[in-house]
Amino acid sequence: MTKETAQGSHVGLSIQPPAESLFKPVYDRRGLRLAIVLGNEAPSGICPYAAKNLCYHCDIGLGEGRQFDAAMNLARLRWLQEHYSAIWPEVAHLVVYNSGSVLNRLELAPEVLTAALAFARSLPELRVVSVESREAFVTAESVTRLAADLGPGRAVRVIIGIESADDRLRNQLLRKQMPRRAIERAVRAISTVRQAVTSDGSNAALPGLAANVIVGGPGTTAESTVRDAVETALYSQELAERYGVPLDLNLHPYYPSKRSHARFPDHPRPSLAALADAVCSVHERVGTGVPIFVGLEEEGHDQDLEGETQQAVRLGRAAVDFNRTGRLDLLRGLIESG
Repeated sequence: MTKETAQGSHVGLSIQPPAESLFKPVYDRRGLRLAIVLGNEAPSGICPYAAKNLCYHCDIGLGEGRQFDAAMNLARLRWLQEHYSAIWPEVAHLVVYNSGSVLNRLELAPEVLTAALAFARSLPELRVVSVESREAFVTAESVTRLAADLGPGRAVRVIIGIESADDRLRNQLLRKQMPRRAIERAVRAISTVRQAVTSDGSNAALPGLAANVIVGGPGTTAESTVRDAVETALYSQELAERYGVPLDLNLHPYYPSKRSHARFPDHPRPSLAALADAVCSVHERVGTGVPIFVGLEEEGHDQDLEGETQQAVRLGRAAVDFNRTGRLDLLRGLIESG
């Protein structure tokens, strides 16, 4: 890597994210929400789980086709700061991805995460930072560092891709290799740090849990899509309540990526009515105290572009309205229209 590249020149070559990974700012109930994508520093730039042919519901873990290092990621962070300069003063919720586990030191150098959180502390409207990680890397040590780097006055959420509460779907079909005891150990770690921050008044952010839920993923049917989403949301809520941590829910409609389509060639995306019904049903069961976000970003991995476009156009307005306000009326209209 040349000095010029590390400083951000030739950004189209190695620092600038692919166009499909430049998330558009959207709104959730906290305000303006922006997700940024850093590079993965594991060998070949691939999430270790994806490298072992695990996690079959998306291609995101395959990364950007090259391995990053800390200098490249720091340069990308500077590029992202400049690229989104017009909206940073309004960002209330920052989400940090790296095509894998942000909390795994082998996938993202600690100094890069520290730099990202130092920048986050400078944002005047920021309320929460969310980072995605496999449960294996959600330890008391990693969450303590995360909370300390963000500092007081804000919240931090660790996103865990539970995807489905059905052990067979999650571990056999999706090959997540994520037993319940591992999920619960990660939530306990978040709880331990939250209790420590609360009890000793430490100069740190309060951590909580965000759970990803796939709506209509492999193994579900037209009849079970809504039930699986609700059961997964309720399982996540029960865990959060048992260990005394706040919960966010991220609902993502299944789409056929290259890997998932190869493994499940006959499994379609959920119908628009089923997706809307799942969101409404989850909202009604978990209550208004749990922020729900319907994520439609697929980072260029959706192989069924015609179906995605048709669904996104109809769902777009309803999801935007729901994410910002929690109102269900437009979604219910989609259920009724089929």
